[in-house]
Amino acid sequence: MDAGRITIITGRFGSGKTEIAINYARQLAQERGRAALIDLDLVTPYFRSREMVDALAPANVQVVAPLSITRELDVPAITAEVLGTIQNPAQAVVIDVGGDPQGARALGQYASYLQGLGYDMWFAVNPFRPFTDTVALITTAIRDIERTSKLCVTGLISNPNLMAETTPNIVREGHQTVQEASHALNLAIVLVCVEERLADELDPADFGAPVLVLKRYFYPAWEL
Repeated sequence: MDAGRITIITGRFGSGKTEIAINYARQLAQERGRAALIDLDLVTPYFRSREMVDALAPANVQVVAPLSITRELDVPAITAEVLGTIQNPAQAVVIDVGGDPQGARALGQYASYLQGLGYDMWFAVNPFRPFTDTVALITTAIRDIERTSKLCVTGLISNPNLMAETTPNIVREGHQTVQEASHALNLAIVLVCVEERLADELDPADFGAPVLVLKRYFYPAWEL
């Protein structure tokens, strides 16, 4: 088993999971020479990893996004492109998965392969979004994904933000909620996400977990 080679990043709508997946894949590529980013997100047509093929190529990140993975397919068929990427022992892989039952079912098609190969599945939490603003709701969201995907969440990603309105205090405040969930669920916080414009205003030592500085790739229309 090669735990750590395959990382699944999932989360409810608005968690920032796609930005996190892109940035984490870039970090892996810097550390290991290359990485693959698989887009299995069926939840939203907006802000999708597959839109980053050209932008990520210079960073040695290969974006894998089969045309057969669409919202119209309730349970997508296993594709050779995705499976081959997952099974390549030389390839660091990040999988971007939607955090509703439909997205989890897409991941579930690969569950037996992932269980055999070893994986990490990290649930991204933005405690300022509906459905993940309390420990109880975070717990419900995780259990739903685990039940449908047939895989276990192994860590939490803390991504407290209000997009352009985010301040250092908002990050600190929201992180406390994620810490409460971490303790209640006995799941470690594996990453704390901080937008690059705020990175110099926050001390990584305050979080007790590695900090992933996020370069934003997607902006809603009202921020452009």
